[in-house]
Amino acid sequence: MIWYLRVFGVFVLVFAVAIFRQSETKVERTWEVTIKPDQVQKILYESFQPKSFRSPVVGETWESKVMGEPVKSTTTLANIQTSEFQISTEGFKHYRILKESYRWEIIQNGVRIHGTWEAETNPNFLSKLLFLFFSTADLNHIADGKQKLF
Repeated sequence: MIWYLRVFGVFVLVFAVAIFRQSETKVERTWEVTIKPDQVQKILYESFQPKSFRSPVVGETWESKVMGEPVKSTTTLANIQTSEFQISTEGFKHYRILKESYRWEIIQNGVRIHGTWEAETNPNFLSKLLFLFFSTADLNHIADGKQKLF
């Protein structure tokens, strides 16, 4: 009987260490589309700000809904010469920050888009526990949604 308690204790200890070591996760994807680069930028940026027919401006802040939660988004990088921009989103219940970065390059038959999604957890126990199981799934859900725009 004591061996069962020891094995259970080791399991709980390893599980607790796994929970508290969680701090951030990252998903990267690359896909190709057959449209013009300026249309790629417009479609990606409109997924954050609907009916916005302009380039992103660094430091611009707006409120929107992401994954059903009202959040505050900020453009933290916008370099149209190198064809990239980054949006940081704050205000999630269990995520401290969600960063979405996009870079695109012209290829022979269209545009290759490189997307990077990063999430950081809040420091409380429940957020870290949820982050352990669902962070990659949430980022994959967002990435799938962006790929379906094209």
